[in-house]
Amino acid sequence: MSSIEKLSIRGIRSFGQEDSDCQIIDFFHPLTLITGQNGAGKTTIIECLKYVCTGDMPPGSKGNAFIHDPKVAHETEVKAQVKLKFKDVTGKVAVVTRNLIAVQKLKKIEFKSLEGVIARTNDLGEKVSLSSKCAEIDREMVASLGVSKPVLNNVIFCHQEDAAWPLSEGKTLKGKFDEIFAATRYIKALDVIKKLRTEQSINIRDYKTEAKYLKERKDKAKELASDLEAKKEKLTAAKESVNQITRELRPILERLREIEDREEEINLLSTEVAKCKAEKAQMEKNKQELEDNLEFIFQGTNDELRKIFQEHQVKIGDKENTLTQTEKRLASLEKSLQKENEKKSKLLMNQGKIEQEHEVENDSVECTDSVETIH
Repeated sequence: MSSIEKLSIRGIRSFGQEDSDCQIIDFFHPLTLITGQNGAGKTTIIECLKYVCTGDMPPGSKGNAFIHDPKVAHETEVKAQVKLKFKDVTGKVAVVTRNLIAVQKLKKIEFKSLEGVIARTNDLGEKVSLSSKCAEIDREMVASLGVSKPVLNNVIFCHQEDAAWPLSEGKTLKGKFDEIFAATRYIKALDVIKKLRTEQSINIRDYKTEAKYLKERKDKAKELASDLEAKKEKLTAAKESVNQITRELRPILERLREIEDREEEINLLSTEVAKCKAEKAQMEKNKQELEDNLEFIFQGTNDELRKIFQEHQVKIGDKENTLTQTEKRLASLEKSLQKENEKKSKLLMNQGKIEQEHEVENDSVECTDSVETIH
């Protein structure tokens, strides 16, 4: 528990700025009473305690009314100092010093706060000082005394002008109690908690929606993965079927090439037969012309003519035999060609059917690739 032990005042109100004017007040435990006539400085002591502990000036004072008046001291400037020796919450002795200065200007008094210092003795017995340049003295004093600043201002060092605040109206009274009991922090914390709760509720709702959507996507992904496996199996079977069809199609294609070669040979024979028929027709025509004009052309004997005629008949017979054999061969080849064409038609139908199945399997493969792309 913290406690104050000694207070030194110099240059404040009626206390002069010289070292001989410095007043030192010792505080006794557990109680110290301050008595005196009006204007003796009782309020000044309380105001100095409040200032050295909190850094706040008395009500209605901006510093110039708190420091010894330079006009009264017949000086252009007056330096003031308030020093307090106390024990902090850990029981260690500390000394806090606050310095002020008032400078008399042409028309007004200018007030300034100088550097403040807190001095302590550490565990090794060394003195350690902390100035206001390095840290905030007000906050350091609140931490050292273990009492909040509203309690120091409104309860412990309450000025007599503000002593009636417990009888003030509800709003002002509530504000004072909120400051004393630090309720504002809890109210702000509650507001922050409510805000965070609202934000978290919104986030949770969004996360639930997103989780539902992700679950649907996950189920869809599983379904697509299952379909993909089935499609892969079908693809493997289709590839095997394509290979089998390709193996079966190979001899058919070879047979088709043979038929095409045979058809080309038949076409050549047909051309030859047509040529022979044309020659026969021409020879018959020539024969007829010869028979019609024989008597006018031939001038030999009848025996010679008969011999020539017989020779011609033999040639005609040979030609007719050749023509008959050729026509028989042509008929045979045409029958064979018809049979080969029928086989070719069947083979072409089989080929078309196989190619159609192959296209269907290719479409299935493309669908599988599309499914893999979607996945």
